[in-house]
Amino acid sequence: MYRKNFPLHLKHYLLALQARKHGGRAYEMAEKYNNSESGILDFSSNTNPLGTPFNFQASNLDLEKVVLQSTERINQYPDNRYLELRQAVAAYLGNDISADNIIPGNGTCELLRLIMETVVSEEDILIITAPSSGEYRHIAEVFGARISSFTTKEILNLPKMTLDRAKVIVIGNPGNPTGELIPREKLSGFAEKCSEHGTLLIVDESAIELADPDESVFNIAVDNDYLFVIRSVSNITAMPGIRLAYAVASVSLASILNSARLSWNIGVTDEAIGIAFLTMEGGHDSEYLRTSREYIKRERTYITKRFSGIYGFEPLESSTNYILIDVKDLFLDSVRLTEGLASHGILIRECSDFFNGNKRYVRISIRTREDFEKLIHTLDTVFAETSREDAREKLEETIEHGGSSCAGRGTCEYYPCHFTGQDCTFCFCPFYACEDERTGGKWIESSTGGQVWSCEHCTLLHRPKVAKKVLEALMADGDTDDNIRRAWKEIIIPLL
Repeated sequence: MYRKNFPLHLKHYLLALQARKHGGRAYEMAEKYNNSESGILDFSSNTNPLGTPFNFQASNLDLEKVVLQSTERINQYPDNRYLELRQAVAAYLGNDISADNIIPGNGTCELLRLIMETVVSEEDILIITAPSSGEYRHIAEVFGARISSFTTKEILNLPKMTLDRAKVIVIGNPGNPTGELIPREKLSGFAEKCSEHGTLLIVDESAIELADPDESVFNIAVDNDYLFVIRSVSNITAMPGIRLAYAVASVSLASILNSARLSWNIGVTDEAIGIAFLTMEGGHDSEYLRTSREYIKRERTYITKRFSGIYGFEPLESSTNYILIDVKDLFLDSVRLTEGLASHGILIRECSDFFNGNKRYVRISIRTREDFEKLIHTLDTVFAETSREDAREKLEETIEHGGSSCAGRGTCEYYPCHFTGQDCTFCFCPFYACEDERTGGKWIESSTGGQVWSCEHCTLLHRPKVAKKVLEALMADGDTDDNIRRAWKEIIIPLL
């Protein structure tokens, strides 16, 4: 909402700023649908499905011990240089990275805000990939940037004139929500072009360690003052509750940013947990991360195959721990699908905010096979409930207009769905799902592996005399549900 009469003299472009939409809203959804937060299956947040490194047996990490030791320092300010943390990151990355190349952050969003705060001025041109995380646009808007969006392919082939004009370019690798991974060779060549034109390139590698870390460009940033690479600790370790990330930059840029960032942006406990992970045996090639990538690849293949076999779902190719699914051919849009699953305690990411309001995509994160099967089998329930909602809505419209506004022979592309001369007053059956096989209806296997009630072989309601009697019964005074029950008992039952 535009707050034009706000009394303070705020920057004018902030007055229309809106809060960002995010996944991982388990608490909010539990409250909305009166569910237990612990019972919610969250496929909306992009965290490591293998769990935390502290729960990984081969890691030999003791979370309780780490936390207790960190609390011994809660009566002290953290070392605002975060030297131990930065040294741990440098050792974790290797490749001649030093602590002087590292900027610690309270999550990726803080690092994005820090770099834009120090570079972007009002009316500067900023380019982001489309689709991409809404945080890129949101943070750029905080500083008054003029924002343009291009596909990844278009960005990598921007003409010289555009690169000269752009102050900043932001690319997610892998992309969110697509999971698209840009090969290192292409991205490193583009980083060099940006440097030549004095354009800052921000590469968000928050999920790359769960995809293919060999495609990372972090080590190139050491010798490129125009490259800023962000990494997340929170997401790749399945610990979004600790806000911890870091960026890699040249020594000169990192020095400026470490001076500009908030002095104590990370608490002692988050820092201690992060250091424990970063100093695990094997570093960025630890058994924990290797096993995570193998697990994600296997389950991603399985999920893609399962959804490909369900009509209306088209999963797109992904390289990481989430999959974008096109539901344009489904009989309900992305919002209704998301809300339907949420009402049963299953959260997926509705993606209309990534696609300019287009309600055709959802994003599913990788979880355990058991959790995924629960999602798949819940789809049948959501489909049935949606069908009943649609039937009720159509029924109310039919009753209100006395059957005169119904889809009929001249407007329905499926006519006749049963027989020539059928009555089309009721396209949606008011008795669905009657579950009485004497009607000709029956339970059938759905593409999800469950069962749904099919009315394909039931013709009762399309018989002209029957349709007329049922309509008259439903239009009678009284409660609609009572009228439906009475019509079934007095009109349909005698025909069976």
